[in-house]
Amino acid sequence: MKTQERHHLKTNEFAVRTARVAETLQGNRDRILLIVGGIAVLATILGVYLYMQRRTDNQAGALLGEGLVIQQAQIAPAPTIPGAKQQAGTYPTEQARAEAALAAFQKAIDEYPSHDAGIAARYHRASVLLSLGRATDAEKEFSDAASAAGSSLTASMARLGQAQAQAAQKKYDDAIKVLTDLSGQRDSELPVDGVLMELARVYQRAGRAQDAKATFKRVADEFPMSPYVGEARQQVATIG
Repeated sequence: MKTQERHHLKTNEFAVRTARVAETLQGNRDRILLIVGGIAVLATILGVYLYMQRRTDNQAGALLGEGLVIQQAQIAPAPTIPGAKQQAGTYPTEQARAEAALAAFQKAIDEYPSHDAGIAARYHRASVLLSLGRATDAEKEFSDAASAAGSSLTASMARLGQAQAQAAQKKYDDAIKVLTDLSGQRDSELPVDGVLMELARVYQRAGRAQDAKATFKRVADEFPMSPYVGEARQQVATIG
């Protein structure tokens, strides 16, 4: 009997709790439906956002990719046969290829100025400008890319490019300042030995032979496994 009574008590207790839960749900039915509906709406918004983000990434990346493909395209002489067209994917001169790459990178910049792909396009556009001898334009483009890239590797690469553009304009003090700063950033993804080699070369171009020698020596002493160590040691011996 005691066992049966305990069973009845537990059954009754469960029934009472179930009833109370049912009453609570019924009393708050509208509120619960509103919450559930709100969660569903948020989930839909999140899904749309992620889809659009992926779509944007793909489109921006595609535009950047077009510029990179053009930048590496083959140079093929223009056809001499009347009516013949330039082979698809090739350019008759390096100048023509560079101009096409500049236009492609500019399109990525215009459409996605703050996207990673747009920032990378700005960096590559600056590199093309520098290769064309347009150092002033390249310096500005590199500077804009560095500002937009924050603390990423692209920012450091853009600052390195900026220094190269400054050196091309014989703005050696400005270039040395940028390179000295970069060489002191030990947490940067840029190889410090490579930055030091660039700094040493700028010192040489600026006529500061002893500063160049000291910097080459740093590479030889501090980075014995560097791919630049042979050149660095040779430069130290040459400068004397």
